[in-house]
Amino acid sequence: MERKIFAFSQFFFSIFALTLFAQRASNQLSQSTDLPLFYSVKKPVELIYPKQLSINKQKTWTLEEVIQRALDANPEVVSARKAIEQQEGIKMQFKAKLYPHGGLVYRAQREQSSLLMFLPTIETYPLTRTSWLGAVQIKQTILNVESVKLARQQKELVEKAIWQAMDVALKTTAQVKEAFYLTLFRQEVVGIREELTEASKAIADYTMKMYKAGEFPQYQALSAQAEYSTAQGDLAQARYQYVKAREQLRMILNLPSGLENDPLYLSGESQIVPFDVPYDEALKIALQKRTDLNAALHGLYAAHAAVAAAQASYYPNLDALLQYENISNVYILYPKWGWTAGVQGQWNFFDIMENNGKIKAQKALEDIAQVKVTQLKVDIPAELRELYQQLKRSKESFAFQENAVNDAEKGFYQARRLFESGETNWVQAVLARQALLKAKIGYAEAKYIYNAALARLEYAVGGQLPRD
Repeated sequence: MERKIFAFSQFFFSIFALTLFAQRASNQLSQSTDLPLFYSVKKPVELIYPKQLSINKQKTWTLEEVIQRALDANPEVVSARKAIEQQEGIKMQFKAKLYPHGGLVYRAQREQSSLLMFLPTIETYPLTRTSWLGAVQIKQTILNVESVKLARQQKELVEKAIWQAMDVALKTTAQVKEAFYLTLFRQEVVGIREELTEASKAIADYTMKMYKAGEFPQYQALSAQAEYSTAQGDLAQARYQYVKAREQLRMILNLPSGLENDPLYLSGESQIVPFDVPYDEALKIALQKRTDLNAALHGLYAAHAAVAAAQASYYPNLDALLQYENISNVYILYPKWGWTAGVQGQWNFFDIMENNGKIKAQKALEDIAQVKVTQLKVDIPAELRELYQQLKRSKESFAFQENAVNDAEKGFYQARRLFESGETNWVQAVLARQALLKAKIGYAEAKYIYNAALARLEYAVGGQLPRD
């Protein structure tokens, strides 16, 4: 009987010992990693050591590829190139007036018979009632000042169209660079916001669990829940901003898509482009190579030529004429062949009001072109000063954000080491990582602002910015 009691006591003692050992192990695990209190998608250790997820990308676009695509397919660039062809065709039409031109001339006439044709007072009587003229005719302009000036105007308009096409191409390139950098920035922010949201959810779940267990006050759980809700809102906004930037880039590239959510994968990272060109040198280059300024200058030259063409309306026009003809009239029974050569002229000296109206209208257009050139020469230095100030402030902001990232990285690595040594729990390490992620958002934004300003500066100097 005593042996049975002793065996029964040993059995319950062993169960009690195992239960106590399991409870101590559970308490130690809870104190070190708090795993039983965490039920998020990711484990706390994965929030401290995030894994790089691989994405199945189909077509990736580099910066050079998107620029080339835009220059080949953007409607504005294509239209600008077609405008050059249009002006070249108009120039050919005006220039052709100064070269020899000819053709076939034929004229026939039949007269009705009348008794008046046979009156005694008529010295010669018609032999037939039918007459005609057939000739091969060649004309050469000898004097036509208006056509010469109009041809000069069209030549300047062709140059203007070329500079306008270059302006559209450079402006599109700057827009593509800005959109490319913006899409990369928004894509990076989405990834960071996703990690911040997961970390906020883990902390919110943990604090709520501890509040229910009576370990934390309610305000701490509510604050963590508010942080999680804010992170969710920031993530939704970041995703929208990414889709907006992506679709803007797609429109610039003229990429059709029939899907509601069609990804656009970009290759590369947003890096700071080194730049150190003095303002005076950039201004000198801009006043020489700026595309819109050169287009305006050629527009002014074309306006000068148009005024000269209007003034040339007072001058006479002379043409040399050479034709080989077959003539038959009512007084010649058999047609005759022969050559005719001569000079014919036209002088519209009675069209004073019309000519004065042309001159007045063209001078008004000339003044408008001059105002545009003058305004550009004022706007270009102001635009460059603004961009240089933006670059300067962007560099300062970038330096501060870089320091913030460095400090946050040091703090995160220290918190991670303390977590690994068991001196702190996972929450502190995750909070340190959240601070690092927020600093990276500011750092990425500073990079984008700097690169976008540099892209606009490249356009502002006509794409001829030297690089050290």
